[in-house]
Amino acid sequence: MIGKIQSDPELEEQLRRLKFDIRKNGVKVAGDPYLMNEETDARIEINQVIAEFERIADQAKEPDIRQYLLEMKAELEVNGITDE
Repeated sequence: MIGKIQSDPELEEQLRRLKFDIRKNGVKVAGDPYLMNEETDARIEINQVIAEFERIADQAKEPDIRQYLLEMKAELEVNGITDE
């Protein structure tokens, strides 16, 4: 999808004007005029991280990986961090 957006400068500019953050695989790329300082960039919310743990755990074929992800999620919840 990023390739399609970047191949259409008009679409890319429209999305940027609407405050869309266009990144390849969610990674900051050189030349991005909208780069933020690493220390202040908190774009991914913790509830997204927890949701990703659950999603990846559900798809994991190795029981050890699934267990590890669910343990990380449980540890966050013990510390009062939930996906709500």
